[in-house]
Amino acid sequence: MDGSIAVARDTRGRFMAEAAAVRDRVEQSILDFVFAEARLLTRVEIALHTGLSKPTTNAAVRRLEQEGLLAAAGLQTGRQGRVATFYELARTAGAVVAVELNPTVIRVAVSDLLGKDVTRRELAPPRSPAEVGRRLEDVVVEESGRIPVPLRAVAVSVAKPVDPRTLDVIELPDTPYPEGLVQPARLLADRVDAPLLVDNDANLAALGEQHIGVAKDVRNFAYVYVGAGIGGGIVVDGQLVRGSRGLAGEFGYLPSRADATAERHGLARAVAALGLGPRRRDAWYADPITDARALLTAAEQGDGQALAAVAAAGLALGEAATALTAVIDPEILVLGGPVGIHPLLLARVQDTLDELAPAPTKVVAGALGETAPLQGALELARRHARANL
Repeated sequence: MDGSIAVARDTRGRFMAEAAAVRDRVEQSILDFVFAEARLLTRVEIALHTGLSKPTTNAAVRRLEQEGLLAAAGLQTGRQGRVATFYELARTAGAVVAVELNPTVIRVAVSDLLGKDVTRRELAPPRSPAEVGRRLEDVVVEESGRIPVPLRAVAVSVAKPVDPRTLDVIELPDTPYPEGLVQPARLLADRVDAPLLVDNDANLAALGEQHIGVAKDVRNFAYVYVGAGIGGGIVVDGQLVRGSRGLAGEFGYLPSRADATAERHGLARAVAALGLGPRRRDAWYADPITDARALLTAAEQGDGQALAAVAAAGLALGEAATALTAVIDPEILVLGGPVGIHPLLLARVQDTLDELAPAPTKVVAGALGETAPLQGALELARRHARANL
């Protein structure tokens, strides 16, 4: 081949690749604006807010229409001058699926990319570890088959730490699920033609509270989950901190002096010994929070022993929270989970922080209740989908 022809072809190839990259950046900037505004927009507004020229905006909007990502949504009326067309995210842009695996229920949700159209359902938990994997596969495949638009991401919440590099569930003692329960990324890899995301339930709960809960617009906070186990999520400068192996936020393993008789003084074990956590290794398939709720009800009714147990648990959690405040200096501490949101426990944690913390830190109950991990999984999936259209 003539050398000049080869050079010309190589130059043309690089030029086309660079042009395609520019088009991708232009289209992504328009989509980012559409997602941020979540309303009807004209091409003039899009050009103004993205800094793109009108011709570039017009061409990019046409391409996005052809790709099924944007759709015309009527005409702008009631104003002088040229009539403008409104645009919105197209229904054909795609959807995401989120699944929450926890000891007492499996929650499933499907959402559009804006989070405006969400359907949810709950399933009884399987009665054996092997069944959990089969149920997860069935649920995800079933929901994927129902979606009439492209499936853009699947996010799974698990009650165990997850390695952010490999998405492998990490085996640790004292977690609500038994060892070797399920590896969602491996199970679903050949069953779903969409990106797979797996994360710890407390991390996702923090993400949910940050998106639409009590931590919305809060840049620095800690989320502490108290329920079948104890875990948490840390958000610093608006970003969820997972750590090098996904173990950031495993507050249940912080040392605690609350139970002097325990062989190991982890916070989760200490709080469980006080009656606010599971005591049996197989409690994942029973109802590990029933006893805790009964204890809290007795405390509400003035039972002395129950009140003392709740106070001791609140002190242990408050001491652990004090350590967190000294390290990450959060604006607020969010207590979540079926046990953590109880007013008696929250008040005791606040009292302990007021006494010990280096600076005042407000303790608030999570707004999303037990659905926080599922909400976070939906948000994680939507963020991934929006960034990778």
